Amino acid sequence: MKHRLTRFLSGWLCILLFLSCFPVYPARAEELWPTAPEITSEAAILIEASTGTIIYNKNGFEQYYPASTTKLMTALLAIEQSPLTDIVTCSYDSVHKIGWDSSRIGLVEGEQVNMEEALYAILLASANEVSYAVAEHIGGTINNFVFMMNERAKDLGCVNTNFVNPHGLDNPEHYSCPYDLALITKKLIEYPTFARISGAYYHEIPPTNLNVARPIANTHQILRRKIKCEGVFAGKTGHTSIAGNCLVTCAERDGMTLISVIMKAPDSSVVYDDTIALLNYGFENFAITPMDDSRMDSTNAFPVLFDDAEALVSNVTSLLSVNGTSLVLPVTAAYRNLTKKITLTPNDKLSSGENVIGSVAYYYADHYVGAADIIYYSDSDVVVALSPTPTPTPDPASSENITPDPEVTPSTPASGDTTGDNDFRPLIIGSIVAACVLVLGGYLVLIEIPYRKRKKEYYRKRRQG
Repeated sequence: MKHRLTRFLSGWLCILLFLSCFPVYPARAEELWPTAPEITSEAAILIEASTGTIIYNKNGFEQYYPASTTKLMTALLAIEQSPLTDIVTCSYDSVHKIGWDSSRIGLVEGEQVNMEEALYAILLASANEVSYAVAEHIGGTINNFVFMMNERAKDLGCVNTNFVNPHGLDNPEHYSCPYDLALITKKLIEYPTFARISGAYYHEIPPTNLNVARPIANTHQILRRKIKCEGVFAGKTGHTSIAGNCLVTCAERDGMTLISVIMKAPDSSVVYDDTIALLNYGFENFAITPMDDSRMDSTNAFPVLFDDAEALVSNVTSLLSVNGTSLVLPVTAAYRNLTKKITLTPNDKLSSGENVIGSVAYYYADHYVGAADIIYYSDSDVVVALSPTPTPTPDPASSENITPDPEVTPSTPASGDTTGDNDFRPLIIGSIVAACVLVLGGYLVLIEIPYRKRKKEYYRKRRQG
């Protein structure tokens, strides 16, 4: 029996040494995010519109000439600042300060169109003289309108944009980036007028005071139905010899809206190939995932929120919650790999009812995937000396801002049933179970079975003797 035990322990030690040769690692961030397609264009970004989640990014924050995608900002200001029934009068400057070889529909000095027809000319035919006329109509002067463009870009959170004209003809000081164009488009699609006008494949501008009716067709080949791509409903083209081919495209499938921005494509074929590849990648690999209350209750979703007023958190009549939110996650995502960053807003008074006391931003594989407000419910007015230390983080919860991917990987798990990217427990438990199975197998093979064979042989010889 002593020899059997010795052999058993020796076998068990050998197995453990063998298992130690196979270290256990958690999944790496690059393994959790779906592999993106290779694209030829110099810069591109793909975002989900409701959350601002950046699904794909290639030089998305770098500076490029935007060409006629500039007109997205011109259209945004026109929609926000002017009724569609306003009459736009074409000035001498709008006709003569635009190159005759550039994109235009042929308005002449003194000709009038209403704002809705002007938007069709800008978004479908990319008419430069109409953009100029609209800028003068809204801003009074081109300089004033350009100032309005840049101020609105700042309001939206643009990070690398400077406009010097309303049409996008090349200028060394006129630039933008895919991220910023996505921000502008994200705001534009909140207005049904934009999708209705920019999504038309054909339109006829009715007769004006100085001209006959003008038929115009959309320059965006998917919207013009020359190229097929499911779900595309709005967009804008851009091209100059310096800017190359630029394309902004909005598409919706199964309740999820994506915005693709391509800049500096080498030709008109590549810009559509890259757009379609990115849209298909986004729709096939990602989905909007609602975060239900069971995953975000105050006992497992948040650390202590107050330094010197903890009683507020534990008060049974006062509740912490998160407003309803959805995250954009890979279709294969596991909640254990979801992390969060919390930003608290200092308050010295809480009102009866719901109080927004901060925000929580969610990340998956180092990618921002959505955000929500932290709600504190109080059954009465309370004055509190609060001194929370906010976690420095961008504000992705803003409806007009998309947060870039963070430089630092957050480490706090976002849901109570998991422990984040570094959750070794399932792997350790699995390794222990596997070790036990191997030990048992080793015992049977190295000790028990040989012993039984020897015992059987011993009794056989005794019977024969």
